[in-house]
Amino acid sequence: MWNDALVSSLGYLASVIPATITGIFLMELFIELGWLHKLGFVTSPFMRFGHLREEVGVSFLASFGSPTAGNSMIADLNKKGLIDRKETVIASLVTSFPATFIFVRDLLPVLIVLLGTTGVVYLGIVVAIGLLRTAITLVLGRILLPPKKPAAIPQEIRKKKFRHAFKKALSASWPPIKSIIPAMLVAALVVFQLIDIGFFDMISVYMKGLPMLGYLPPEGLPVIAAWFASNIGAYTIAGTLLADGILSSREIVIILLAGRVLSSLVRLRFAIPYYTGIFSPRLGMQIMLLAMLMQEGLTLIVIILLALFW
Repeated sequence: MWNDALVSSLGYLASVIPATITGIFLMELFIELGWLHKLGFVTSPFMRFGHLREEVGVSFLASFGSPTAGNSMIADLNKKGLIDRKETVIASLVTSFPATFIFVRDLLPVLIVLLGTTGVVYLGIVVAIGLLRTAITLVLGRILLPPKKPAAIPQEIRKKKFRHAFKKALSASWPPIKSIIPAMLVAALVVFQLIDIGFFDMISVYMKGLPMLGYLPPEGLPVIAAWFASNIGAYTIAGTLLADGILSSREIVIILLAGRVLSSLVRLRFAIPYYTGIFSPRLGMQIMLLAMLMQEGLTLIVIILLALFW
């Protein structure tokens, strides 16, 4: 039993890991060649529309490299008295969108290998939800915050030679690869073993009793169960169900979105120390809860729309 699961997991890893590493590197190379910096030309108008200080645009750009750095810059503006509590909350919600970009950057190669075009559709919906949340937050900023005077923020944009960009991309690729590949390895070994012993099938039997899951195909409940342990595990099971023709692309996308919503409570283990560490405990909890409510609320609306009209 253990040997069968080990063989299955190794076969999966052999097909996924090379594509994952290649995809992450290409994403970093595109960033180093200047694609990210071009966003700076459009940041300032959006900040002005949301009545945010243009310095927030700098934190927005920084968040594409590190969401922690972006939020830390916002917290610093708040501590210096340049933005009040209300603007800090709105700025942090706006700056959270680049985290979606990082999510896509890291998982796009994995989902293409596992789910093909269905994975691209799923990620596209996740990005669209992130954009919609950002747009709503900017509108709220325009309503709730006073207008700001224009401020010039110097932006130095220079093209890098391909050789230099290549070396920088190799260096930048290492941190996500170092964190993703070991997690993928452990997840694959654990998930395939649990699949082999019928663990997820057993959990799905108990989950069938939950009212909100009664609207989902019962064959997809193991995907929901896997979400609570590992998103990679959920994608793996979803890919198997899709490849075997058990579930359609539409059903896979809806189930993955539902699992993302339900597993948000699990992610609080990491979100609470993250936000309260950067901001004050009270402000950090406020930002975290608003971000979660907006994200999961919009996702639920999208799930309903997909179920009704797709």
